[in-house]
Amino acid sequence: MTEIKIIFRFNISEVVYPSVEEILYSEKELNIISGNRIKNDFLKSENTIANKINSCIENGELIPAELWYPFCISMISEGKTNVFAAGIGDLKEFEECLETNNFRLSEIIYLKLNDISKITQMAKEKYPKMYDDEEILKNDIERYNKMREEVINYALPKYKVVI
Repeated sequence: MTEIKIIFRFNISEVVYPSVEEILYSEKELNIISGNRIKNDFLKSENTIANKINSCIENGELIPAELWYPFCISMISEGKTNVFAAGIGDLKEFEECLETNNFRLSEIIYLKLNDISKITQMAKEKYPKMYDDEEILKNDIERYNKMREEVINYALPKYKVVI
């Protein structure tokens, strides 16, 4: 059976903690679709979609949604547990794309951070030029929390949601 799961975590936590693919363990055969894998494997391939995405990146253009979803589908491996640990865009659109291609999202996992202030402090220490402004960090946290609540409220009646 081909399973599709999504793992969310606060983006700044990736700056100070290991990546999801480094810490994820399962007895199932996993296909982890992460930001690192996208950059290091997929975008360096000769795949038609990868070439179009690379062209957008090289021209400083936003990558259109009509490329993102075929790209996501192309990364899925049949018969494995597919874990998206990279941005998927709008959850409803992602879900529709999966269903159009005869896949179904089975689970959403949130890696909850108990002490966001500690994470932001660690980020500021590790990358002071990038995270020196408390207001920027506060706004990032507020956006993340809002997005998290919206996704949870949408997903709870439909999927297994683990927080």
